[in-house]
Amino acid sequence: MKVFIILVLLAFFTGMLNAQPSYSVSGGVKLINSEPHEMTLWYIDESPSHDNIYTTFSPIGNISVNLGIRWQDNLSEKAFRLFVEGQGYVGSVSGLALIAGYSYCPLVSGKVKFQPELSAVLGYCSKGIGAIDNNDVYIQVNQTKFQDYTNVYVSLRNAYIGIKPGVSLTFDIGNEKAIGLGVNYQLSYKAGFVNFRGTGEDGNPATDSESLTARNVGFYVDGTRTSDNPYNPDGLEFKLFYCF
Repeated sequence: MKVFIILVLLAFFTGMLNAQPSYSVSGGVKLINSEPHEMTLWYIDESPSHDNIYTTFSPIGNISVNLGIRWQDNLSEKAFRLFVEGQGYVGSVSGLALIAGYSYCPLVSGKVKFQPELSAVLGYCSKGIGAIDNNDVYIQVNQTKFQDYTNVYVSLRNAYIGIKPGVSLTFDIGNEKAIGLGVNYQLSYKAGFVNFRGTGEDGNPATDSESLTARNVGFYVDGTRTSDNPYNPDGLEFKLFYCF
């Protein structure tokens, strides 16, 4: 497997070195699967008193604003063109992603082109769920001690890896520039975890995390325990873009 990954990366960077690059910027919306269930997070911290901490919340909103910057091979003799894109989104869920793949650019003349694409995506997303309450001097997560329990903020996060097919309609506006409309659908494997952020015992900002599968973490949706983060980054994305 390691040899295969190395060969794929080598072929990828070789393609970049032999490319004639163009760039694009895009903006649009990302639809978030966030159904209005009641959720409860229960956590037993790792301090000597093993405090029980819990908070109840409901998801709000299902749209994030999506921004992206793309590098793409624009060599006219190639039908399949390599691209790499950095993506960020904010709103109902916030996150970052790195996307790499190939688009199919028909070798025909014309002002309008229809371009399918397929890419791999690696990223993470985060949703703050508020502050947790405690009745002791500090909260301990792993080896991290948060001294001010009234200001320990909790967020649900997903790290994900997957695929992202899509299609775009591009309009040539001259001088090697173009504008377009695009739609993508993300499908990924996800690992959920809980992140804690506050003031450490030394008075400096501190952060630590626990997996949703950890024995001292209980995450419940409508009373049923689960290890799935309900803020799902998979789904449809719509965008407008400008190529130059």
